[in-house]
Amino acid sequence: MNQHEQRIHIEATADRQFGANSYLVEDEETGDAVVVDANLEPELMVDLVRRRGARVRAILLTHTDIDHVAGLSRLREAFGDVPIAVHDAERETITRGTPMRREFPHELPAFDHVEALRPGEIYRAGSLAFEVLHTPGHSPGGVTLKIGNALFTGDALFAGSIGRSDLSNGDGEELLRSIRERLLTQPDESLVFSGHGPVTTIGQERRYNPFL
Repeated sequence: MNQHEQRIHIEATADRQFGANSYLVEDEETGDAVVVDANLEPELMVDLVRRRGARVRAILLTHTDIDHVAGLSRLREAFGDVPIAVHDAERETITRGTPMRREFPHELPAFDHVEALRPGEIYRAGSLAFEVLHTPGHSPGGVTLKIGNALFTGDALFAGSIGRSDLSNGDGEELLRSIRERLLTQPDESLVFSGHGPVTTIGQERRYNPFL
C-alpha cells in the first residue's frame, strides 16, 4: 500500500477470546511503526514487532472497550514509554483506569504519556501520519484512523456488519451517521481494517453490507 512514495506494511494479530484485531502499521523504509489497539493476547504483537525489527513509536486506540485495551501494560513493557493516543471522550479510561462501560467493569492500570487523537487533525508517529476521523456510535470516542488507502475502523464498520450500539454509551443512529458521513464517503478501493474479522473495502460494504 502506497501513500505517495511511502510503503506501508500492515499485519494483524487476533486474540482467541474475542477475535479482536491488533494491527502493526509499519513504514517499510524507516521501520517506524505504530500498534493500533491492544487485544487480550499482546504477546502475539510483541513477537510480530520483534520478527520484523520494527520501532514502535506509539499505540493508537480506536476506542477503549476492554478487548481493545487489555494488552496495553504488556505493550508498554515491551516497547517502552511510547505515547498512547486516544480520543478525549475516552481519555479517562486510560489515564485513570476507569471502565468505559458499566457492562464491563474491568479496571485497568492508569497510564501516563497519553496523547489526543483529535478529529480532523493529523496524528504523527515517527514517519507515519494518520488522519483522525471521529466515528462515534459504538462508543463516544470511537475513531477511524486513515493512512494512505487504509482505514482502521475499530468497532464501527466490519465486513458485512456494523458495531454494536446496544451497550451503555452506544447510539445506533449516531453510528449509522458516522459510517455514512465519514466512511462511505471514502473511495471504493479504501481498505477497511476492522476491530474484528477480515479486511474488506468501502466499495464492498457500500454495495453489500445489509446493515447499511
